Amino acid sequence: MADAKVSALPAAGTLTDSDLLLLINGGGSTQLSLNALDAYIESRARVNNASVAQQSLAATEVYLTGSDCQIPSGRVQAKSMYRCKIQIAKTSVAGVAAPILNVKIGTAGTTADTTRAALTFAAQTAVADDGFLEVFLTFRTVGSGTSAVVRVTGTLSHRLAATGLSTANQSIAFATSAGFDSTVAALKIGCTFTGGTSFTGTVDQVQAELYNLA
Repeated sequence: MADAKVSALPAAGTLTDSDLLLLINGGGSTQLSLNALDAYIESRARVNNASVAQQSLAATEVYLTGSDCQIPSGRVQAKSMYRCKIQIAKTSVAGVAAPILNVKIGTAGTTADTTRAALTFAAQTAVADDGFLEVFLTFRTVGSGTSAVVRVTGTLSHRLAATGLSTANQSIAFATSAGFDSTVAALKIGCTFTGGTSFTGTVDQVQAELYNLA
């Protein structure tokens, strides 16, 4: 068959996930399905995670399952963003400390990672309650040594007006990190929750995403 210009080929009809594209890979001609291409493009744009089971909380720091996102090597940039949404509840036991949500960045994906931002919300009261935590993070700068800086905003909203999870109906906290090295391999970003003395509660749902990657 004689060579034909791409513009001379017939237009594709209804697309399916299994349709194939020609791809030059490593200098050779290969095939790629639309499904695989979509997965590749999605992985380039963002990293997602979520919890699939209830998690118990306590007075001490607990790493929130599903909050961690692997930072792809070399692809975090200024204006890359991380967002985490957390459904939380507390019992009526006498936990009255100010709850703390820490944003961690490190290689462990545990409480051992370095706290880059500590968000301290208004104090609790000894009343059962349920609420919603949301964290917004923006990389202001990235780089080696102490070049990377993040800005973090967190909100805690809950069902009760001024009791339970917070003495404020909506408590807002802010923090800017000290400089750190964002070029370390296998970094993860995630959140921990510290309920404080006598706190008991649960997290029923966590959704996290790291996006606007290079």
